[in-house]
Amino acid sequence: MTKVTRNAPYSAESKNRPPLAIRRVEAIPVSIPLVKPVLMGGGQEFRRSESLVVRIETTNGLFGWGEASAAPTMTGDTLPGMVEAVEKYLAPRLIGQNALDRALLAHRMSQTLIGNTGAKAACDIALHDLAGKHLGVSVTDLLGGRARERVLALAQLGNAKVEQDIAEAKAKQRQGYGFFKLKVGVKPVEQEIESAYTLRKALGPDALLCADANMGMTVASAHKFVAGAAGAGLLFLEQPFRDNDLANTLALARSSAIPLCADESAQNIESIMDWHRTGAIAGVNLKTIKLGGIVETMRAAIVAHTLGLAVNLASKTGESSIGAAALVHLGYTVPNLDWGININNHYLDTDLVKQPLKQKSGSIECPGGAGLGVEVDEDALRRFRVDKR
Repeated sequence: MTKVTRNAPYSAESKNRPPLAIRRVEAIPVSIPLVKPVLMGGGQEFRRSESLVVRIETTNGLFGWGEASAAPTMTGDTLPGMVEAVEKYLAPRLIGQNALDRALLAHRMSQTLIGNTGAKAACDIALHDLAGKHLGVSVTDLLGGRARERVLALAQLGNAKVEQDIAEAKAKQRQGYGFFKLKVGVKPVEQEIESAYTLRKALGPDALLCADANMGMTVASAHKFVAGAAGAGLLFLEQPFRDNDLANTLALARSSAIPLCADESAQNIESIMDWHRTGAIAGVNLKTIKLGGIVETMRAAIVAHTLGLAVNLASKTGESSIGAAALVHLGYTVPNLDWGININNHYLDTDLVKQPLKQKSGSIECPGGAGLGVEVDEDALRRFRVDKR
């Protein structure tokens, strides 16, 4: 292969050009308003979604799209930092390379930068979209084909008042949903215990219900919650404490009738294995932005399945249908999806694709067509681009 200098465009005249040679990698920061504020654990309120969209173009004129949301409190990634990570560090390692070598390029990106998993994820997703388009197959096919006929979609409830949660949950139940996630660690714990029972009564005994604290609970409130809500039939409680607080999580697991799920703590395969080894968790929440893309998320899902852990796949609140499509393809192909999938593009005021992914009858249809199977709306992309280049 002809040597490519740092930041130099790939030479179209090279006789040794690989079959799908990367010519350009573009980092596009966007900020999109949400349809309504979303409350998260610890009292955080989100009104906008900040994401990095990556466009990778090859010398034969094909291009692929990827996306990852900024998540300062989860991955440490900020939008300006993600842009710099791609432009200064990742793009030079990708330009001139064969986009079909997805595993190799994922490894090279992992060796180029510590952390910066969001930037890596956006690039990795774009590579999968590109490879699928080149080969004329879907990302699901690239990952080995379907492991299930449908995925169980999880509806997230994050309103200020329990009455709003109930109204939203009942409306979704009428649409065919049977799986709900209640945000906790936001209100006084007594109110959250009451909310769990109120929702259980409103939704009935057959509905699946879980709770997510987003690291927002104190030790006292977490113990009080699992004891008080034990009769509400919660499938799991997700990430009650900070991502490094293994000792308190283990103590809670030993006293809780509600299984615990790791989210912010499940940053990589090593952390998943460490937390499983102690017996602190019964399942994991896997996100492409935490693990660095499709390749590493699939590997983590295989490891979790081998360890006997339940798996939930999730996108960050406000990620568009670009990132959501990657997650849905994973949802149809990972070996175990016991705890469902939740995409969150419906929180956006405007999606970044022409036909946004929709959840219907408690499931999400696998996108058809080559690559991710979504068509990016470049007018919307220009409208919400932050740097306005």
